[in-house]
Amino acid sequence: MSTSVLAGQTAAVVVDGVDVDAVAVTVRACPGVDDLYGGRPGGPATYLPGRRVYGVRVDPHMLEVQVRARWAVPAVEVAAQIRHALRALAPARRVDVVIADLTDPAAPEMGRSAGEVPITVRDQDQ
Repeated sequence: MSTSVLAGQTAAVVVDGVDVDAVAVTVRACPGVDDLYGGRPGGPATYLPGRRVYGVRVDPHMLEVQVRARWAVPAVEVAAQIRHALRALAPARRVDVVIADLTDPAAPEMGRSAGEVPITVRDQDQ
């Protein structure tokens, strides 16, 4: 069940007692997370009036988040970061974390100057 609760000028959308937008912001703030990840059609999403929050599914007993993790951050660490961050928002729920994708380590990050290469890839024979 979803309800809209006014908090000042913004409307917080609460689904089964969980503020979905707060979950999305909190997960995106985790250092090992690049972004939420909707994935294929039918992947985890929360359907709200006029929009969807991809990568977050709320269930009465659990909260599922699906993310694109940052390269070189161990999956166990990413999951621990997310679970720790969501403890306050969904204290009585199990938190399932799905790492559905990884950032491309060869792709330049925003803000890097032209010509900088983030990593060096060598052949295995060297």
